[in-house]
Amino acid sequence: MTEAPAVHPSPLQLLDRPLLAARIARRYYRRYGRLPSLFPPRKYSEKITHRKLFDRRPYLSLTSDKFAVREYARGILGEDLTPELYYRTTDPQTIPFASLPPRFVVKGTHGSGWNVIVGDARTVDRSAIIATCERWMRSNYGRRRDEWAYEQIQPQIIVEELLDDGSGRPPRDIKVLVFHQRVRVVQLDEDRFGDHRRRFFDTRWNVLPIHDHVPLMNGAVEKPSRLEDIVRYAEALARDTDFVRIDFYQVGDRVCLGEMTHTPGSGLSPIYPSIWDDRWGSWWEMGT
Repeated sequence: MTEAPAVHPSPLQLLDRPLLAARIARRYYRRYGRLPSLFPPRKYSEKITHRKLFDRRPYLSLTSDKFAVREYARGILGEDLTPELYYRTTDPQTIPFASLPPRFVVKGTHGSGWNVIVGDARTVDRSAIIATCERWMRSNYGRRRDEWAYEQIQPQIIVEELLDDGSGRPPRDIKVLVFHQRVRVVQLDEDRFGDHRRRFFDTRWNVLPIHDHVPLMNGAVEKPSRLEDIVRYAEALARDTDFVRIDFYQVGDRVCLGEMTHTPGSGLSPIYPSIWDDRWGSWWEMGT
């Protein structure tokens, strides 16, 4: 089992990375109107900030890597939940557009939100996709976001199966927050590339009175039929860490793994009411 970081690093360790510490503190202050308390951290947002500053486990990079996480998850679960992989490369010029299926998605393995969705390969601008991928290959997402785990990932481009809900729209994102191998929160997102909406639930599908910068879904929200399986998968995948968010999709009766995220929103996405920042923080005992 992967060792978790020390519970209370010394403030003197900030002297090893003063510019990083100042930049992270400044960004936190701009978002929350206060400096983070880090010795020890108590709020959820402070603990993500603490992780960005001090947690240097290779495990974080391994599981943040959009390609490497496939094998990691398969080894733990004994089955492959990831979308079909069509191609992987370090040279976007080699993407075999002519032999790809009509619909696919192109991703950068070393960042977050780096996706190009192709709904019809016949009309796609191949040169634009190549240019986007080349920009990703030159970019250091981790350094730009102060997220060390991404800095250590070998930049690659992958082309995957494009999932949809049966009507041509992306399936709902089922993002589960796992604290010490226990799913506490299920964040459901729909229509992420259109009229993006979100709701928070517990594992019994009770609505949690939480919101953030994304508008809330309206009306009753149907529980994913395989939520119990998703919770089971997530708790197994989280066995090597004290906190992680794991993203899934359900397509028909099929469950697909999206990604594992160790610093959601870079710790800069406030949740309201703010008491939930404290509550989520209380569920996360760092270093255990």
